[in-house]
Amino acid sequence: MDEFDVIETPENVDLQRRLAGIGSRFAAGLLDTLLFAGALVILLLVLLVSGLMVLDDGPGLVREAGVWVIALLVVLLFLVYWGYFVLFETWMNGQTPGKRYLRIRVVQQEGAAVSFPTIAIRNLLRVVDLQGFYAVAGATMFLTRRVQRLGDLAAGTVVISEEVPDYAAKSDTRTTVPGALAPVPAALEAAHLRPEEYRLLYNYWLRRDQLSLEARRQLLPKLLGPILERTGTVPAENTLAALERYLEDLLRRALVPGRDSGPEEQP
Repeated sequence: MDEFDVIETPENVDLQRRLAGIGSRFAAGLLDTLLFAGALVILLLVLLVSGLMVLDDGPGLVREAGVWVIALLVVLLFLVYWGYFVLFETWMNGQTPGKRYLRIRVVQQEGAAVSFPTIAIRNLLRVVDLQGFYAVAGATMFLTRRVQRLGDLAAGTVVISEEVPDYAAKSDTRTTVPGALAPVPAALEAAHLRPEEYRLLYNYWLRRDQLSLEARRQLLPKLLGPILERTGTVPAENTLAALERYLEDLLRRALVPGRDSGPEEQP
């Protein structure tokens, strides 16, 4: 069963987001562990070759360097393990290869993108969370309302699902907004949208079929109000259908550079 979390926007509007379940997070972690293990095998082979070169210098040198070699291996193991998650979650905006494959992402509790310090803190506690083959993490996620492990609690993050349910059987409305999550910066600026506004509008677009018509009639004008006022746009009709057509076009303009996105009236 999908679990949802509610965040309150600056406009005092409650917006739902779907949290990633324990199963999808475990599967992503398993895939990342396999990829990490492959990188570790390559590293150990390099160190093994280096060790064989040391053997040629005599057994006395091997005994003297043995403790240092073990210490170096421990440090390198931690750095590679910690660095794998930190590097990818920083580079891929809250995702690792495993998370991207399972369509889940790490974000701040308030909905913003994660920063490097947040990612670093979150992954420092991964060593504790993995105890008992992630038994500690599993127990913590099961007991917390937002499915958070110890690293999430310390860093103030949650993991959300970006997989869009298929509502074709529930609605005859055809979705034409591209499935990209990150807008083109130039197009976003041309559409007069702020990043946080785009995230709110895109989340509404993905989850609108989970809302009743009355909830959509109340929520969408509150989300679009500041944008319509800032751009001087006055829709010809103040209906839900007209506002959602405007929203659809606005999101497409934020994802496609070069389109004229000045204020315009909706037919």
